[in-house]
Amino acid sequence: MYLLHTLPLLASWVAYAAGSAAMKRQASSTSSAADSATTLTPDDADTECTNGPHSRACWGGGFSIATDFDQKWPDTGKTVPYTLDITNTTLNPDGTGDRLVMLINNQYPGPVIRAQWGDWLEITVNNKLPNNGTGIHWHGIRQFETCDQDGVPGITECPIAPGTSRTYRFHCTQFGTSWCVQYGVGTLGTLVIDGPATDNYDEDLGPFALTDWYDETAFFNNPLARIAPPQPYTGLVNGMNVSPDGTKGKYYNATVKSAKKYRLRLINTSVDSAFMVSLDNHPFTVITSDFVPIKPYVAERVFIGIGQRLDVIIEANQTASNYWFRADVPAGACGSNANPKGIRAIIHYDNTTFGNPTSTAWDTTGANADRCTDESYNSNKLEPYWDSFVPSDALTANPTLLSVQAQEAGLTTDNRTIFRWAINTTSLNVDWDKPILEYVQEGNTSYPAYENLIDVPDVAWTYWVLQEISTPGGIPLNAHSAITTGFNRSPCIHYNNNGRRECA
Repeated sequence: MYLLHTLPLLASWVAYAAGSAAMKRQASSTSSAADSATTLTPDDADTECTNGPHSRACWGGGFSIATDFDQKWPDTGKTVPYTLDITNTTLNPDGTGDRLVMLINNQYPGPVIRAQWGDWLEITVNNKLPNNGTGIHWHGIRQFETCDQDGVPGITECPIAPGTSRTYRFHCTQFGTSWCVQYGVGTLGTLVIDGPATDNYDEDLGPFALTDWYDETAFFNNPLARIAPPQPYTGLVNGMNVSPDGTKGKYYNATVKSAKKYRLRLINTSVDSAFMVSLDNHPFTVITSDFVPIKPYVAERVFIGIGQRLDVIIEANQTASNYWFRADVPAGACGSNANPKGIRAIIHYDNTTFGNPTSTAWDTTGANADRCTDESYNSNKLEPYWDSFVPSDALTANPTLLSVQAQEAGLTTDNRTIFRWAINTTSLNVDWDKPILEYVQEGNTSYPAYENLIDVPDVAWTYWVLQEISTPGGIPLNAHSAITTGFNRSPCIHYNNNGRRECA
């Protein structure tokens, strides 16, 4: 496990932890259980009841929202198959013109991949691109004992060559919302693993994939990047928006019925934009942060960083009409956007005429103000439903410096400066023909320097202090739900029930 603490300086260091014994919660079941150093205490015991609109905490078979899925999970024995075809094509999401993209099943975003807690997903990816290798990464999936299925070319596998296929198979030991991704040229989809929840709702409106959008491809924009990507010209909600001048394209819309409660699964799939998300006149009840069930709290606007997810509940208790769903790009260091207040969708009540809303945005002062900090910043928001703490004697300070830099790497032939991000003066440069996992399989620890591998000792905990330049940015520890201890605070460790994030 990881503890994460962030300070706005230029270097990072890691303190390795001594091992500590595990206390498992509800591990007496015959289902799978995994070793962990986290000591957990339940809020309530598992009960036998049926999951439904008024009992979302229930699941069945001895499992419920009280079950910590890091310790225990079901195995349904059911395999849920999907086939994904990756192709070159064009896309015109807001009516302003076609752009070259790589799509999954000719959709943007790709199809929703859906399974239930304890199922096995078996997903065949067919690479129908003429020239490029590919792979699909399953963001945030723990991949317990299946790390070779993580889908990261050069790390866990070789790229899927053009004209060939690969089948991924992994167990859904978690429940919640995520996404599958090759990333910036359009190859992404959403992932839902149904399970219990910390608050009740009537219906699930499904994923709301939020993204920034460029009028040129990543292959075109990459050479233009200087410290950060170029400015996107707009953004999309589930692959749709109107043009910035309002004359072309369409808004994504979803229909609700009065007096019902709905779950929305918010996912930030952007390259460079964080969002402040809201629905006019309808506050959010936030129930999940990434894959972590949390104690519900109410907010009018919520911050979602790149790669992060928040599951929220809305109640359709307002005058029947049409309301703006807004994904605003905050001003400042959260990434710029040429259309920062124009990324919208429509929530439509079923017993009224559909049209563009006339609703008014929430006040954007105080707690609702634009920001570039996580929901947990200086608050007890994102408090995990499962009470957890790190043993106070688990950590021993043995810092190792990890220097994080934005470097000027030289000049091009036309005298333009080349910038790169580096850790310990090295940028990751993977070998497509020999993934890192192959070294592990061979028992070969002579990793090339260009792989920039950080060797973490075999201990229960590591404590990471991330000291960075003053530009917010996600630090994803994929397949690890890091326990975050704070941002821009004095360097002390908080041991009890801190928020947990995959992308901090």
